[in-house]
Amino acid sequence: MDKPTDDTAWISCPPEDVEVPRRSENQKWTPSFWAILKFMCLFYHRVVVPRKRVCFSCSVDRFRKRSRAGVVKRPERYDAELDPLLVAHEYPDAGNKPHPWDVESRGEMSPLVAQPSPCPVCDALWWNRDGVTERYTEREIGVGRWNHRGSGALSSLLLLGALTLITYDIVNFMRELWGQPDLILKLMKKMTLYIVLLVYPLLSLCSKLRSLLTSRTPSFQWASALNARYLVKQAQVLDIGIRGLPQKLFFLFCMATPLLTAVYRFLIFTVISGCGFRTTTILTSIVGIIFNQAFGLYLYLFHLLRVSFQRQFNLLTLYIRDHEGEERRCRGAFFSTVVDFHCFKGLVNLSIFVMFPAFVFAISSNLTYQYMLANSTCITQNPLNMNISHHNLRLAWSEIILSLGSYLVAIGGIQVDYVFNNFVTNLLHLRSSKHRIFWNTLIRDINHVTQDSYFYLVTIIFSFISIFLAFNFSSQDVTDLVVCNTTSIICV
Repeated sequence: MDKPTDDTAWISCPPEDVEVPRRSENQKWTPSFWAILKFMCLFYHRVVVPRKRVCFSCSVDRFRKRSRAGVVKRPERYDAELDPLLVAHEYPDAGNKPHPWDVESRGEMSPLVAQPSPCPVCDALWWNRDGVTERYTEREIGVGRWNHRGSGALSSLLLLGALTLITYDIVNFMRELWGQPDLILKLMKKMTLYIVLLVYPLLSLCSKLRSLLTSRTPSFQWASALNARYLVKQAQVLDIGIRGLPQKLFFLFCMATPLLTAVYRFLIFTVISGCGFRTTTILTSIVGIIFNQAFGLYLYLFHLLRVSFQRQFNLLTLYIRDHEGEERRCRGAFFSTVVDFHCFKGLVNLSIFVMFPAFVFAISSNLTYQYMLANSTCITQNPLNMNISHHNLRLAWSEIILSLGSYLVAIGGIQVDYVFNNFVTNLLHLRSSKHRIFWNTLIRDINHVTQDSYFYLVTIIFSFISIFLAFNFSSQDVTDLVVCNTTSIICV
């Protein structure tokens, strides 16, 4: 049988007489992808590519066999092994031991070979960019030493260290500014910056807790989106081995802008203010570059996941079209994709809930600060103070615009619901009367998984509170950053 020449000839499972494609050694994924995972401290599991990916339906069948055999003795295992995200990304033992669920085939699988599956839904978990089932191993995609022994512990310790450092900084400036009514604006301006920088390490550490505690963290389902296994599975549809990272210009933008803003801040603190070079200033700038770089790459991961889901939903649309009427196969592939997408959507919603009010408050407080500077004779009558103030405002506005703009580009809007909505619209165009029961069942499933989000309402409420607070700080002292002795407060 000849191989197909178009992109849609094989969606998921090829015919039995055709050998499943294998990835060649020269198609290893770009090192940039693994460098991002390493820098972001995303490695936790010793092995990130399981030998065998099992769909939720097959995992339930295996769990039923284990229950009947009396293997499952602890009641809490029921919740753990019937959670589709835990089944897909947390529980499978992809190391040298046999998979604990493979009761009937223990010791028969090789850890270096991705095992075939008779289930077409399980095969769909290995889709490549063209919808072909292309199994691979860690050696073939080039994980190598990026995920060395102890990477999970090292990642957790680095994240804990980052959170400790941010907390120490927050405690320090809270001691100086807390309880002083005329310095509330400065306090809130600092808090908005630290809240944004705190988002990624805190959420990533929650992902480690999710992997560690598994079934004991049912409300942390969104945290699986920061699991290296999850990211590898989503990246496989982007053909990173040949095409490299998607949107390389946006990747360079996310890498360059935090560095440029950090250098600009360093120049303000040392050259423009006339304070000179100090060890503490240099160390603070280096730490600031690292945290800003992590935030930029966090936004790029949003972009990578969003693009991968757009591709995956397109493949799923073609798959349902080609297998119209095969209810079990289509529903299984549909739910596997939707469960992963809702995990990503939960992470985005949580990030919006934290960051968007901070962005709104930063904008409104900077507007307030800018108008109040014009009425400060201490600043307007001194050229150096005025110059420092203007540079501080330019830095603040550039950080706000670049951060908010990067987020909007990464997501393609404010939220990612449109990705799923576009898939549903395309699917409805394919609906036919030939398989009425099949389509009625599928539409019912779509209505069931379509969730109303209250994050919009909560985010709007907090945003209005931020605007109200910022514009009611009319009695604030704006000379706290630039004092009247012709030098910046940084020198004091």
